[in-house]
Amino acid sequence: MIYKEYREIDGQTYEVKLYYTLGGWNHFTSQEERRGYYLSVTPAQVNFDDEGNVVSRTTRMFSGVKELLVEVTRKSKKREEEALSMVTTERINKLLEHIGVTA
Repeated sequence: MIYKEYREIDGQTYEVKLYYTLGGWNHFTSQEERRGYYLSVTPAQVNFDDEGNVVSRTTRMFSGVKELLVEVTRKSKKREEEALSMVTTERINKLLEHIGVTA
């Protein structure tokens, strides 16, 4: 995991994360996934302790959405930084709209 944040919108928490995956066959979607850096938004139930640390987190399968930001042939710090620079409020809001949420 490269980046993670939680956003609360109308009483619902959404997990926003940027991560790297090797790609390959996805058994859940029966499709080939490309290797690279993905941004995802998923509805979640999150419980925090008194210091704001996550104690527990629950998500429902197939309830979120993801976008390939940077396709790569291998993991690198330079491409990771490029993907991180692409994480914007506008891009996150676009993904939220795909799951029916207006931020």
